[in-house]
Amino acid sequence: MNVVPSPQAGGEVATPLTRRERAGLALQFSGRINRAELELVEFLAGVPADHRLSSAEVMRRRRTAESHRYVHAAEIAERMPDLFATFRADGRYSVDHLDTLWSRVNRHARALRTSDPATDVLLDVLDAAVATAIRDWVDRTNITAITALSDVADEALVAVAPLVVAQTEEREAEEVRLTRQGTKFVLDCGTEVIAESLWSSISDVALDWRREHATQDAAVPDGDAPAAAPTMSECRGEVVLGILGGRMEQLSVTVNMYTQEGAGGYLTGIGWVSPTTAATLAGIAEQVRNLPERAEVPATASYRFTTVQRALIEGRDGRCRFPGCCVRADRCDHDHLVSSPHTDPTSDGPTSVENGIALCRTHHQLKTLGIWRVTSPDDAVTLHWAGPGKITATTTAAGPLSPAHLGPRPDEADPPTPGPR
Repeated sequence: MNVVPSPQAGGEVATPLTRRERAGLALQFSGRINRAELELVEFLAGVPADHRLSSAEVMRRRRTAESHRYVHAAEIAERMPDLFATFRADGRYSVDHLDTLWSRVNRHARALRTSDPATDVLLDVLDAAVATAIRDWVDRTNITAITALSDVADEALVAVAPLVVAQTEEREAEEVRLTRQGTKFVLDCGTEVIAESLWSSISDVALDWRREHATQDAAVPDGDAPAAAPTMSECRGEVVLGILGGRMEQLSVTVNMYTQEGAGGYLTGIGWVSPTTAATLAGIAEQVRNLPERAEVPATASYRFTTVQRALIEGRDGRCRFPGCCVRADRCDHDHLVSSPHTDPTSDGPTSVENGIALCRTHHQLKTLGIWRVTSPDDAVTLHWAGPGKITATTTAAGPLSPAHLGPRPDEADPPTPGPR
């Protein structure tokens, strides 16, 4: 920021930047950020392909979807090195540009998935065609928009391998996918024609529902303010939920909730809710289990963790304990921090809460294979990870039963572990 003398105090005060100055800073830092992203991509390109995702998760500490973007970008950097070098030197390109190119080329991967040696040659041809087309396009037009580069890549693929593209289009027309993003569900209908037809049908029913709602509102007594009319988006949602049986009164759900006296509740996979909601759920629960203190749960001689041990591990960890992973603990494996003698006769890891950690299946396998190594100085509350490329990271338990949430009692050196209800 610019600094000018203050006439009142004789000191210096900060003056706001002009719009032009802000624009200059934005342009300067956006280029630095883009280059920093591509430096990380270049590092990942030098890591073995099987280890890139876990390395990106550790370094970015974002959701797995973002780590996949960096892995895809690293693959493009490896397959199209000249284009990547151009992007990195330019400053206007981000990891999203490379991820988009990956998605356009790899869209046809299934059509090329054969044992024919010519497949590798064709893949090289497609990569070369896309890289050349992108560089020619930018040199000729100076247009760097992601959507434009996506179109250029598709155009090059159609020109070089029209039969492969046709085969992909035929397969996509027969496929549908449903994915979830938090409270949102995303339905991929396969083709634009099917999507448009389904959208029109839902919209027609939603419009009837909206008209009915408006008629009911019009009948309110004089003097009462009518409720705001629902939007078409809300009406479509009501129609689809009604068809799928997704309204609250239609559902029978199972949730695991941890509570503390006088506090809210923690719903596994959802997060913290108010004391009112926690009390309501506890009131209608079919089963309530009071967990003992962690110190009261001894190690067992078996390989499998007991139900109480698993509940305490999940409550302490909250999520997969691998850096950057967001898989909820109740969907993870319960792994021995120090290997159990049941699987490794040379080891003596007990089956106990202090030696148990929640790891999703992918990261459990990476630990088992020795690709990532983990140690703990404090009974699995803190985990120190070491992996490929000399990457190191530390994770700390953050679940509702972790020391981070509970804190030590004034008269105790170790934090308590109240049980869920």
